[in-house]
Amino acid sequence: MSNFYHSCRYLLIPLLITAIILGLIEHFQELWLNWQKTIQYMPYWLLGSATIISLQFNRSRLSYIGILLLIFYALSQNSTFNPKQNELILIAGGLTITVFSFIKDRGLISVHSLLRIGIILTSFLIAYLWILMLSSYSQQMLNLHQIYLPFLSASNFSRLPLYFIGTILLIKLCWKSNLLHTSLGVTFLLWLLHFSFPNWLPLAILLNMIALFFLVTVLIDSYFLAYRDELTELPSRRALFNLSLSLGRKYTLAMVDIDHFKKFNDTYGHDVGDQVLKLVAAKLAQVTGGGKAFRYGGEEFTIVFPSKEIKRVLSDLDQVRVNIEEYDIVLREDKRKGKQDKNVSKKRNKKVSEKQTTVNVTVSIGCAQHQVDQSFEQCMKQADKALYKAKENGRNQVCV
Repeated sequence: MSNFYHSCRYLLIPLLITAIILGLIEHFQELWLNWQKTIQYMPYWLLGSATIISLQFNRSRLSYIGILLLIFYALSQNSTFNPKQNELILIAGGLTITVFSFIKDRGLISVHSLLRIGIILTSFLIAYLWILMLSSYSQQMLNLHQIYLPFLSASNFSRLPLYFIGTILLIKLCWKSNLLHTSLGVTFLLWLLHFSFPNWLPLAILLNMIALFFLVTVLIDSYFLAYRDELTELPSRRALFNLSLSLGRKYTLAMVDIDHFKKFNDTYGHDVGDQVLKLVAAKLAQVTGGGKAFRYGGEEFTIVFPSKEIKRVLSDLDQVRVNIEEYDIVLREDKRKGKQDKNVSKKRNKKVSEKQTTVNVTVSIGCAQHQVDQSFEQCMKQADKALYKAKENGRNQVCV
């Protein structure tokens, strides 16, 4: 269910929004036709702004794509490309977008820039070789077309690499997508639409849409960086204090701490420790009673119950404590058989027997209800005192 929600949030909904915007633009064509001259100049400052802002927030992939689109738009305004040049640009652009979805963002001015430039040049080289092969071996390619892909038209067959890489990009987006990847996917889609239906919508409008997607992506990503914890995906401490500004007079705070986390971390390692933090965060995010979970820092979490008295949330807090206690965390312990030798490569190739061990973690919870004369910080201190009380009383309990 969570995977379906993730796909809807980062892939299906943005694609649906794209389709709706395209439909509205076509439907209200008469309204924007009078502004066509202004629209033609918009990509320069919209894409330019998106490129600079993406660069500022270390989204170098969007910056590179933005620069390439600006160059293409400037050239297309001053000259006309012949059909072979169009196919070259289409395939090379699609290949570049797809490969960029598989690499990480790095600084625009760094050693990694050579790799990005290499990817762009290689994409153009591959596209050039494909078009050269189509023209040099036209009869052989025609035979392949008629035998294996007779359902494709000649123009669609010439774009065969594009459909192949488009399928790879779609699988990538369905398998594991985020907002940046979806922006690249939308860019690929609009790029393909422009060359497939050049007379449908002006290139300027499609580029403006891409620029807006880039801007929205950077802004939302920046929000998540500022207000969401990267490891647990819970809202961060900054989000907690931001929420405190909108709370009324009546609310309940709970401070949650993982019991013996440092010892657990030292025993099983930081990777398992991170796994525990994710698990606890996932369980806390499911708290009932209208509670909102936040990662406060380290192994500490905070739950806020807006407009709730403390007596109404104790059962919800105890239930989430029980859920964490009863969850079995599976650890895999690798044991390699064979004699010790200096040849590391041989040692790694030996069969691995896996012994599964399960462990459990518990949490202590302290909660406090906001009083009329208290600030948010004072209420949090009261919850902290209740948490220390839970620790002193033997841990794995909820105290007031």
